[in-house]
Amino acid sequence: MRLAIRIGKGIQSSGKLGDLVVGIVKIVLDAQHICDVGQLYGSIVVSRMKMKNAIKAKYTWSQDELRADLEARKHEERLPERRAFWELTRIVMTEKPRTFMDDLRFAAIRTMIVTGLHIGEAALLPVDWKRERTHLDLRGLPAGESGGISTSLTLLHFAEKQQEDESDSAVLRENMQPVPDMFRALIAETLDHVAKLTEPIRATLKLQCETGRQLPWYRPDDIVPFTKVHTRLMGNPFWLEIDREPFVNRYRENFDSSVLTDLYRHQIERQQSGQLTLDMAVYQFGKRLLDKMRDGHIALHFRCADGKVIGVRERMDWRNTYLHVGELESHVRTTTPTKVSDTTPLPLAAGAVQPWEFLFVHPKRSLAEERNDGLCDVTRYMAVGRPDPRSLGLALGDDKNIPSLFEKYGESDEDRGLKLESHMLRHLQNTELFRLGVVDTIISKRFNRRSVAQSYEYDHRSLAEDLDQIEIPLDIEIMLGEKASTVARLIKGGKANGPIVDAFRRIQATEGDTEAYEYLRAEADGFNATPYGHCMNSFTVDPCPKHLECFEDCRHLSARARPSTSIGWQNQLDHAGKRLAGVQKLLATPAGERPFPDGVDLSRPRQRGVLDE
Repeated sequence: MRLAIRIGKGIQSSGKLGDLVVGIVKIVLDAQHICDVGQLYGSIVVSRMKMKNAIKAKYTWSQDELRADLEARKHEERLPERRAFWELTRIVMTEKPRTFMDDLRFAAIRTMIVTGLHIGEAALLPVDWKRERTHLDLRGLPAGESGGISTSLTLLHFAEKQQEDESDSAVLRENMQPVPDMFRALIAETLDHVAKLTEPIRATLKLQCETGRQLPWYRPDDIVPFTKVHTRLMGNPFWLEIDREPFVNRYRENFDSSVLTDLYRHQIERQQSGQLTLDMAVYQFGKRLLDKMRDGHIALHFRCADGKVIGVRERMDWRNTYLHVGELESHVRTTTPTKVSDTTPLPLAAGAVQPWEFLFVHPKRSLAEERNDGLCDVTRYMAVGRPDPRSLGLALGDDKNIPSLFEKYGESDEDRGLKLESHMLRHLQNTELFRLGVVDTIISKRFNRRSVAQSYEYDHRSLAEDLDQIEIPLDIEIMLGEKASTVARLIKGGKANGPIVDAFRRIQATEGDTEAYEYLRAEADGFNATPYGHCMNSFTVDPCPKHLECFEDCRHLSARARPSTSIGWQNQLDHAGKRLAGVQKLLATPAGERPFPDGVDLSRPRQRGVLDE
């Protein structure tokens, strides 16, 4: 055989032909026990060609390629970090939101946690999301009286990734997701609360869409007081100098828009009673506009009550200054397009969804609240935005320059440094459903997938959890015992290989299940996780004859994904490498010479240390 290998290598300069001869010895002659002199592969002692997957040392493999032990999860990096997930859950479930926008973000993330929706699906939930069904039994009575359920709740949403080849990816596609009873109250309370919060904003947006104007509360040729239009433009509800704290505290209790109405009426009454001291923000805003007018940067003019233009060099009495509505709308469109409301409908397969029909509409650039720690008057503010997934992504830490919910509400410095990707919540729920034994078809339907295979890409259970879901007959499990039952599950799940597994399948095919499991009980009555793989032998009576050096042709070894680059694993690798190097050096040393002249003198006793007894 050695001669044949040398000839093969000589014929082909790359050495591939000689390597193929070696392979035939291993996979044909030895595997089929053709030679009556025993196994030949170990006696040939020739170096094999390195394949591509052997070039990279195994201890440099990424975490993707490694499974540390039975508890390591597949593609664990796609799941949220445990601390980040529970801290996020604590925040959105128990913390009190400090701003209107944070209240919306809390609600959207709560919805994502319990439904597993894509971030875009959660952001674009329609305001009429609720679909309730009544279930009756054969007698026409509520099914709950017969052991079933009388009513069920489903969530209408626009599912992503549903387009077909050559179809329009911008078209929204309606779909339904059943809401489990354990989350029914939470979902209903959360989304009903959002509908109440956004009701005044949706009313504004609907009026803007129907009229095609940014300030639909006025006619285009109206002359309106500058102090009144300030809130429409900036969202700041305070235009008089008053005590803010009582109104701020009341509003932040539950963001009830009636507080904003009370605030507006209070300022009107104070103005009518003679108090005309304006809030400093009004003066600052007017001064900025006036500077731009003087520089000729804008075509807007301040006017008197009768519509007469006030010269830019004249002294301004802001309490008696007005603006022309038509000019103001033109100014907004040309100079501040970021404050123009989103009025374009989104297409459906049949029809369209109007912007005010979305649940999570929000004020655009509500700087008065988000940046200046004030309030945004959602009942009067003109800039309304369509739901945007980016806002939720930023809340989870997508941009390190923008404070996330972790930074705002974290309890410790470590908590405030956390982040989480929105899609991880979907991976987590998918994995938990698999772990709890929900069938893959139900999981696929819940997440609007077209094939079951897609759901398994989101399956990150550990090997132990995988094995728990593999069923074997109860009588067989009792017969095998705990260790051999684990081996049986590994074989049935396609997670074990080797001579014992091959023999088991051959006996199962020729003699039946009973004989195969009897063989398994005798040959694989133990299960141990070793650094090299799964050992299917029991060490209860006798220790391992190979001293856990499974690579010495042990027939009980079933290879698995390698463990992590821990110190213990590296030490074991170094130990094996040192032994191999020593044997190779010994073989290369001429007769009569010492291969290890500088080696350790084992004839001398080891020096005792201070810790030795």
